[in-house]
Amino acid sequence: MFRFGRLNVEKLESKGDVAGLARVLASAGQPDLRVKALRALARIGELDVLFGALGDRAPEVRAEAARTLGSIRDRRAELPLVVALRDHDWHVRMAAAEALGQIGDAEAEEPLLAEFEDTNAQVRAAVAEALGKIGDMRAEDPLAAELADSDRLVRAKAAEALGQLGDRQAVGPLLSSLMDSDAYVRESAARALGCLSDNHAVEPLVAALADSDAGVRAATAEALGKIGDARVFRPLVETLADRRYDVCRMAARSLARLGWRPSCDENGARYYLALHLIDRAVEIGCCVVKPLITVLVEDDSRSMRAAAARALGEIGDERAVGPLIACLSNPHASEIVRSAAAEALGKIGDTSALRPLRSALLDHDAEVRDAAREALEQIGDRLGRAQVGV
Repeated sequence: MFRFGRLNVEKLESKGDVAGLARVLASAGQPDLRVKALRALARIGELDVLFGALGDRAPEVRAEAARTLGSIRDRRAELPLVVALRDHDWHVRMAAAEALGQIGDAEAEEPLLAEFEDTNAQVRAAVAEALGKIGDMRAEDPLAAELADSDRLVRAKAAEALGQLGDRQAVGPLLSSLMDSDAYVRESAARALGCLSDNHAVEPLVAALADSDAGVRAATAEALGKIGDARVFRPLVETLADRRYDVCRMAARSLARLGWRPSCDENGARYYLALHLIDRAVEIGCCVVKPLITVLVEDDSRSMRAAAARALGEIGDERAVGPLIACLSNPHASEIVRSAAAEALGKIGDTSALRPLRSALLDHDAEVRDAAREALEQIGDRLGRAQVGV
């Protein structure tokens, strides 16, 4: 008897035993073994057997066959995949739609459009995504209609697809989606509008910079940078003060893309911090200490707070000592922020930091302990190790 198992499949693949793997695919009782055999055959390059696997009795095998056919982008798979769009299992239908999108042949558009009638939202979303990848303009009106779908994922994928098609006639429907009740849909609409680069979208996008969702604000900041209208500069500069690091970063990237030149002020400091250009932030000097402290204490992003701590250490202003000690001593602060605070306190060298730094030697995180030890050594080098106790 031919015994199947994980080791058998791996051994058969290592030997290049196509016939043996085909027997596993045809006869193994466990679907997961058939899936492994299918993947092995695909890696070996025996692709014809994948067409037959679309008729396997197990939906997980059929879905895997569809995904694999999509990944290899073999146009011969188009007709079998179109047939798989009618599979009784929605996982298979979704995988077939995704695969057709990867292959990218416009001939698949009509069968895909018919699947917008599918009762499963995951399938409809996969169809929208596939149509965006294929990029045929005939899909524009059906995709615009899907912006009113009852499911948020379908609406979001339809918006993304319209952005990929690149026709500015979609601006109007996408502006409506920018007001959708779901944040994911609004975010997708913002990104799509950025792809279309139409000046009519500037004012609605500027308004979206105040959205309650950070993902929407970040996508909007990115979109405005792609449009490049002169009206976007001031709103993007103001967005550098957003409390979410990912939003600040996207605003800074857009401003950099547009050739904005930062001044030696708070906005300049935030700009350089968001781009992780700490040395440039430090060059601005003491006038940025206060905004850096605000970032250190209030920012939602640990990366942004750590960057601010390091910048404050480089500047060496004693106004930063108290806030840095508070960060170091805060058990709820992340390790990256506490270690950066310890490092900064060592560079500033204020003796009021000695006690909290000694306490940090017992921190549960090794990185914080190491940073505190190095900070105490730095202060000790200046004051004398006996005074510091290291």
